[in-house]
Amino acid sequence: MAGKPADQRDVHIGGLIEERRLRAGLSREALAGPLEVSLSQLGKYLKGANRLSATDLDTLARVLGVPVGFFFEGMPGRDPHAPGLSDRPQARLEVLAGWTGFAEAVARAADTHLDGDRRQALGGLVRAVDHALSAQRAFDKANDSGPSD
Repeated sequence: MAGKPADQRDVHIGGLIEERRLRAGLSREALAGPLEVSLSQLGKYLKGANRLSATDLDTLARVLGVPVGFFFEGMPGRDPHAPGLSDRPQARLEVLAGWTGFAEAVARAADTHLDGDRRQALGGLVRAVDHALSAQRAFDKANDSGPSD
């Protein structure tokens, strides 16, 4: 059974891959190798004539240094105001209470450079560190939760 035919979304993704490849100064061989496809097949992906698998998109994202979600930004035919069932509103990290100056700088960088899931994970980690540091007590053996000698 053949897969679904390629459409405008595949053209969009192929164009983004080609754009990032050129910006990174990579040859087509540098993309075809990790995908284990011929240059002809890679050309079909880049033109949007053939559809890439999720596995191949993941491989290309790693080679090009972008999150997989990068390929779906600005996707034609998607209404940006109509979230899907799995979409959750994302809080901007720098507006959450209890942030130190360092944490705010990390949050601004995360908003600029990370996708939503990684941004949330980093936010949780920074909040935990901030909370731990603000509640830091002097060390005593009774509070040590690490291994004992």
